[in-house]
Amino acid sequence: MVLAGKPLSGHTQRYDTILRFVVALPGGYILSALGGVCLAFGLPLSKADNAMAGILLGLLLWPVVFIASFGVANIRRLAVIAGVLTFILAAFVFSRGWYP
Repeated sequence: MVLAGKPLSGHTQRYDTILRFVVALPGGYILSALGGVCLAFGLPLSKADNAMAGILLGLLLWPVVFIASFGVANIRRLAVIAGVLTFILAAFVFSRGWYP
């Protein structure tokens, strides 16, 4: 975990670690799944090719979000960016008629 400046207290460090796990595990999964669905809707290929491209994007995107959540110094900024990006992707997917 990157900690620039003064060290965090015990309570703040636990909160920071929990927030990093929340952004990394469920947040990264939701972001990668929605990104894959968006790609599948946007490509002009067959349904099978679109599904495969979406799966591959999700498999590439989730580790990036996971690594970023433990590699950045300001996790709150990453959480806000990931939340906004998830909201934008969800709005696009649901506007195209997708339902879970």
